[in-house]
Amino acid sequence: MAVRYPSIDVDLERDMFAVWVRWVSLESPPSPEDPPGQGIRVELSVNANSVLGPTIVYRRDLTEPVSLLAHRVRTAEVLRAAEDKGRVDLQLTIHGSVANAPWAGLFLLRDHEGENIGAGPLPGTPLLQVQPSTPADRWHVAGQAHARFLLTLSGKQRRLRVVR
Repeated sequence: MAVRYPSIDVDLERDMFAVWVRWVSLESPPSPEDPPGQGIRVELSVNANSVLGPTIVYRRDLTEPVSLLAHRVRTAEVLRAAEDKGRVDLQLTIHGSVANAPWAGLFLLRDHEGENIGAGPLPGTPLLQVQPSTPADRWHVAGQAHARFLLTLSGKQRRLRVVR
């Protein structure tokens, strides 16, 4: 018997990771300001290296889903370091949320031309998704999804320029 992993091909010039966050309200009518400070604290790690967050998205800003792009240069550095092993671990975490049903999904996007924070739906199926839920009498929830992929890289890495 052999363990098999799905493969992922990343073009360092064209591809980027995006975390798509939405709020699934279980209350009627919705009350985005009660209790105050409702939101989702989300993080994306590549091989245990944070490339997005942890960052907070407040419920009042989630009238429609929001996508957050991972830091491209940092992500490329971590992926290049993983290239020798030929595999990469992706981890999507909701550290904490004041919510009954927050939702976060990880997407790999190609040729994205937009802002680092965008609104609206993303087409397709996420690589990972997290949707913790908790009873209605509790407000704090957290969750995590993790997957290992065989890694193939293409394209040139963008590098940070160090000035001394």
